[in-house]
Amino acid sequence: MYELKIRDAVAEVTGLDDVKIGFPPPSMRGDLSTNAAMVSSTDPGRLCAALEKLEEVESAETAGPGFVNITLSPGAYAEELKLIAADPGKYGAGDRRGSILVEMVSSNPTGPLHIGHGRGGAIGDSLARMCAKLGYRVLREYYVNDTGRQMNLLGESIRCALEGRTPPADGYRGEYIKSVADELRGSSVDSGYSSRAGELILGWHLDVLKSFRITYDSVFRESRLAEEALVKKTVESLRAGNLTYEKEGALWFRSSRFGDTQDRVLRKSSGDLTYFASDCAYHLDKSRRAERFINVWGADHHGYTPRIKAFWEASGLGEKELDILLYQLVDLKREGEKVSMSTRQGEFVTLQEVLDEVGADAARFFMLMRSSDAPLEFDLELARRQNSSNPVYYVQYSHARICSVFAKASRSPGELDLKECDPGPEEYPLIKALGHFPYLLEKCVDLKAPHFMTEYLRDVATAFHKYYDTVRVIGSGSRQETRLLLLSGVKGVISSGLELLGVSAPERM
Repeated sequence: MYELKIRDAVAEVTGLDDVKIGFPPPSMRGDLSTNAAMVSSTDPGRLCAALEKLEEVESAETAGPGFVNITLSPGAYAEELKLIAADPGKYGAGDRRGSILVEMVSSNPTGPLHIGHGRGGAIGDSLARMCAKLGYRVLREYYVNDTGRQMNLLGESIRCALEGRTPPADGYRGEYIKSVADELRGSSVDSGYSSRAGELILGWHLDVLKSFRITYDSVFRESRLAEEALVKKTVESLRAGNLTYEKEGALWFRSSRFGDTQDRVLRKSSGDLTYFASDCAYHLDKSRRAERFINVWGADHHGYTPRIKAFWEASGLGEKELDILLYQLVDLKREGEKVSMSTRQGEFVTLQEVLDEVGADAARFFMLMRSSDAPLEFDLELARRQNSSNPVYYVQYSHARICSVFAKASRSPGELDLKECDPGPEEYPLIKALGHFPYLLEKCVDLKAPHFMTEYLRDVATAFHKYYDTVRVIGSGSRQETRLLLLSGVKGVISSGLELLGVSAPERM
């Protein structure tokens, strides 16, 4: 994997932990480019000399202030193609160690999941898949807020539906409330409607997410924190560490000591523990179940990030990495009109309805086409199209087109002879695109940015179509084996990339 070797060589010379490798403009010489000399104030000539010692590098030269352009050797292309074609499914796999717990979706069980929840799930699950590809042991967890005021409102809303009364002004409405009420009609009310309705809706959530290709290793219920007195124990631990104080009858956590904008209430003057106290207990509990943690939350939770980070630091957990990834919600558009989403009023399009309309492939790919911190406009009409204007169709068609080529050649990728691998300049651009995959995968994980994979796959698809439309493959004589090996590599990388996004790679379209 030449790009990773080059990055390691650059890091050794410059001392940088985060070396960025890109591509020079088409008008300039070189296959790869880095600004590492400028960032690290390293002599570009020294960096060029070190790079030219690599067998994968034919030449390295300065290209403007602090930039170095790198030209690969012909042997680098041949060896990279052999590496990919030998086992496309393992290409880019890493040997990183450690465990990562990814918490995602974690929606209150008070209504069906909507498209915004789907975006969080797609981001979290794709990151989990990518981390696993690099070697981490990955756990997926769903945290359920199944206690408190919102659950009481749900129970009261169900009771009103059963009794034919109007729900409270701040209660829940919609057809789903009627559906839950019908399911619970005739059941005992001794245990209350809240918990029973919550469990029913939670089951809906997990079923929809399964159809969205997301499964969980664990479901953690907030009620468990109370049952095991975990919140009380957590608060007492903070008090014992002199991290709390009393003010106006309430108990406060000194979170401003640890980077928060203000101190936070753990126990109200009424004696009730806050949601924040429960969140602290939950994070303390899950800190024992992995070594690194990723919380995928909606942008409306931005205020919780500094307080949770403060608790994490105050509890002595700073050596364990906690990343809180906030994603912007989704503007769903149908026929050019924005669709309203309001859980309590019941005026929303569910995630299941979107899956029914466009399918899991398009839904997941579209939700991953933008950075998590950027708003996402989901165009239902575009997602349904069966042509190259639809990004996911365009990528999947590349895979199907290659499968068709192998069918016409009456060959399978596993039958190809690696000894016949002898790429020429016409193959180099496509091999270079494939060779970017291992580096790109690490970038997605390290930056917690799976959207880079959708961009990359579209670039690979474009490079493939350009190559295939200008170069004969079947019937190209002595070049056929090399070109089939190249197509095998493209097929494998696209298949792997789509799998990491939770999208299928069809053989026919």
